[in-house]
Amino acid sequence: MKRLVSLIFALGMSFGTVSAGAAVTYNPGVAPTDGTLIFGDHLVGAVAHTSVAGTGGSGISNNGDALNGARTYTYDTSAQADLTDGIANRGDPGFAMLIWDMGQALDSMRLYTHQDHYNGGPINDNFTAQDVMEYSVWGSQNGDDFVLLSDVTGFNLAGGGPGLPTYTFAGTEPTIVYRGGSQEFGATNAYTREYVFGTAYQYYGIRTSQISLTIPGGGRDADPEIDAIAGFNIIDRCTQDPTAPGCQPSVPEPGTLLLLGLGLLGVGVRKRWRF
Repeated sequence: MKRLVSLIFALGMSFGTVSAGAAVTYNPGVAPTDGTLIFGDHLVGAVAHTSVAGTGGSGISNNGDALNGARTYTYDTSAQADLTDGIANRGDPGFAMLIWDMGQALDSMRLYTHQDHYNGGPINDNFTAQDVMEYSVWGSQNGDDFVLLSDVTGFNLAGGGPGLPTYTFAGTEPTIVYRGGSQEFGATNAYTREYVFGTAYQYYGIRTSQISLTIPGGGRDADPEIDAIAGFNIIDRCTQDPTAPGCQPSVPEPGTLLLLGLGLLGVGVRKRWRF
C-alpha cells in the first residue's frame, strides 16, 4: 500500500501543469500602441529576394522599415513546395520572401498588414477573406535558413458571424487578430495579428499563405503586402502588463488536475504515516 501511495505521489508531482490550447482571439478593434515593440529593418536587395526579378512583378521597398501606412510586397510564384515542407533557404530556386532583421532574437511578433482589397466592414466573399490573411510567417537565426512558423490553410466565411470569417492555421496560431487593424492606420492594417512563439528568432520572413495560392473558387493572389513587422519578448510584455494577450496564466487540463490532486493526496498520506 505504501508503495502504491508513493507511486501516485511521484506520478502526480512529475506531470506538472499542461497548458490548454487557447483559441485565436478575434478583436473587433485596433491594435494598441505598445512600448515593448521593436520594429525590424526590412532587408532590400537581390541577396534577400533572389527570385523577385521577372517573376510577375513586385513592390519591394524600404517602406517595410517603419509603421507608416505604406507597403512593401513581393509576388510569390512558387511557394507551394516550400509551404509544404516548411523549410526555405535563400539559395533555393523560386525563393521569394520579405525578410526583416529585428536586431536581436525576439520570441513574439506583430504583423502589420497592408490591405489593398479591403477597406473595413463585413467580408462576404472568398477573395477578400483570403486577402486579409495572405501571409505565412517564417523564422530564422541567421537570415538565410528559414522554418515555417505559421500558415493560413483555410477559413470559414461566416465562422464568427455574418461577414466575420475565422481561420485555420498550421503551426502556431496567433494569440490575437485585430480585425480593425492598427491604432495608427485603422483598416489599412486590417486583420493585424500577434504571435507568441516557443523560440526566439532574429529574422522574420513573410511570404504568401496556402489559401492565397489556392483561393476557393479559383484564382491566385500570392502577393502579401506588408506595412511593418514589430517584435517583442513576451516576458517584457507581461512584466509591463500582465493582462496583455498571451500573458494570461495557463489553464491545467482536467486530467492534469486529477493527477495533481492525487499527488497532493499522496503528500498528505505520507505525512500522516510519519507520525
